[in-house]
Amino acid sequence: MTRLAAILMPVLAAALLLASSGWAQGPRVEPPPAGALVGPSIGGPVDSTVPPSVPVEAPTPDLVVDLSLARVSITSAFQGESILLFGMFDPPGEIVVVVAGPPARQTVLRKQRFLGLWLNTGRQSFDDVPAYYAIAASQPLQRLLARGAGGEILSLEDRLQSVRSIGEREHQDLIKFRLGLVEVKRREGLYPAAIGQVSIQAGRLFRVDLPFPSRLPEGIYEVRTYLLRDGKIVAAVSRPLPVAKEGFSAQLAGWAANEGPLYGLGAILLALVAGWLGGAIMRRL
Repeated sequence: MTRLAAILMPVLAAALLLASSGWAQGPRVEPPPAGALVGPSIGGPVDSTVPPSVPVEAPTPDLVVDLSLARVSITSAFQGESILLFGMFDPPGEIVVVVAGPPARQTVLRKQRFLGLWLNTGRQSFDDVPAYYAIAASQPLQRLLARGAGGEILSLEDRLQSVRSIGEREHQDLIKFRLGLVEVKRREGLYPAAIGQVSIQAGRLFRVDLPFPSRLPEGIYEVRTYLLRDGKIVAAVSRPLPVAKEGFSAQLAGWAANEGPLYGLGAILLALVAGWLGGAIMRRL
């Protein structure tokens, strides 16, 4: 027994010595596997393959726009409509709103007095004429356009320069017909002469009332809102605005377009009945 203890004592001592040296050295650190990416040390060179945390280009400014009505319904009692356009933008900036009706062909008639009668002495047709055109801005439009905004934002005069005339006519005579077109449209309230006022509140909220007259043509109108900064367009939002007849007036328009002869016969019968009833009432009175 004593001899066995004498043999085991040196073995146990060597084992204890190795264990104590291992704890003193601390845990073993394994090298990274081949191909693994090692992050740069503090103050060291930046790896060009790592994307930057900050984008190089500034994001597009936010411009949020909405309308108080999604569509304009023309009924028999329609007397015009006023729609509120409102929204929010990233300041600083100015707001311009352009409302354009669907383009169509328009014919202008020139009347002159002859032997006491007003007669049509000339006519001129134009293509690509907007049915409605109105502008609203938070600052005077000429001041904004003078600073280089231009481009997409067109005044009524600039927009009418793209109107195409049908047929050949002298230049001065064509200018008179073009002015007559604007006069007729303004008399009907379709080309407002005044620029609407866009109100900006709290530096980022805006609103404007868009008036539409009673003689509003049908179609899809475009309501386009621009955000200007330093005379440049930095954001734009477009909203479609459908304008259509509804109710009994829509049915009458459908009958007139699709059933012309029956519509005319019905109008004549209705006029005869109304005249007979009127005469009968007057005889009793």
